[in-house]
Amino acid sequence: MTSDRILSRSLHAGACLFLVLALAACNSTALRVGGAPDVSVRNCVAAAAREFKVAPAALAVMSSSTPRDGVYAINLAVGPQKRSAVCTADENGTVLGLVYKRPE
Repeated sequence: MTSDRILSRSLHAGACLFLVLALAACNSTALRVGGAPDVSVRNCVAAAAREFKVAPAALAVMSSSTPRDGVYAINLAVGPQKRSAVCTADENGTVLGLVYKRPE
């Protein structure tokens, strides 16, 4: 095999690998808000709607943080008054806690 043919095959294999990795990344459905997995955000919004007796549309996700590995604190604005609340959830979407924040 000539060196040009080997180089051509290597480039082709590299391009194929890049394409596979790019497609895998594009297929990811995990949208994140400040690092929180999409499932955690969705479950926090659903739990807040139930707990605070508001429509899900009346909740705004403001931000999130990771106080410790695998746990996310998702900050919410609730209702027309935009009262601050925080929801904690794990990486699997299990809601661990939901409380209104104390006014500052």
